[in-house]
Amino acid sequence: MYLQHDGAPPHFSCEVKNFLNSHFPGRWIRRGGPHNWPARSPDLSPLDYCVWGWMKELVYSVKVGTHDALLGRILDVANRIKNSQQKLQRATHAVHNRAAACDAAGSGIFENQL
Repeated sequence: MYLQHDGAPPHFSCEVKNFLNSHFPGRWIRRGGPHNWPARSPDLSPLDYCVWGWMKELVYSVKVGTHDALLGRILDVANRIKNSQQKLQRATHAVHNRAAACDAAGSGIFENQL
């Protein structure tokens, strides 16, 4: 599992960096981290154009009444997504098509070309 850091300035402290290094050694994404953030375009990041929407759809498909139930639901859905290797591979491979469409559009709007 990888952790994608949200880039918020308060999260750039040495304490946070040490925590991430100990809990996600070499497996966290952020500016200046072991893995750099993807391009700032949500249209080019599989997490943005695929995974977060998929996760929200699955999490909120069942109404929960407590914080603990919601946390359990999120963890269950994350596990289901992690085990959906074929769909994750399709989303990752779509980056190439999206990058080509972005280039063809002169780095402009390209969603209508997909």
